Amino acid sequence: MDNPIKNAEDIDIELLGIPLDDEGAFTFQVKEYVHRLTGEDLVQEMRDQLDIRGSVRGALLRKANKDILAGLKRGRLRLSEEALEAFDLNMLIWFADKALKGEHQIYLTK
Repeated sequence: MDNPIKNAEDIDIELLGIPLDDEGAFTFQVKEYVHRLTGEDLVQEMRDQLDIRGSVRGALLRKANKDILAGLKRGRLRLSEEALEAFDLNMLIWFADKALKGEHQIYLTK
């Protein structure tokens, strides 16, 4: 998928080339950290992001990037329960953005 997705109706896990396991989930890797998401959660987040005005979406993505970098630097296992939930949500937001832009394939694990 080379073109950015602009229409929620165009979102399809199979067309994104994301292989799901028996539980409907997949993993992706950022640096040394491997994260697991369900295809359903990803599709919903992608649709949600398409409903957000561009400037607001950009601000959310900048905050997500900042929080992810801080979480990776600190170490996921050393995060509080609340910080861990925020980290996981930010990973979903970040990956959904990459998927909408067609830039997600390099992060998928085998």
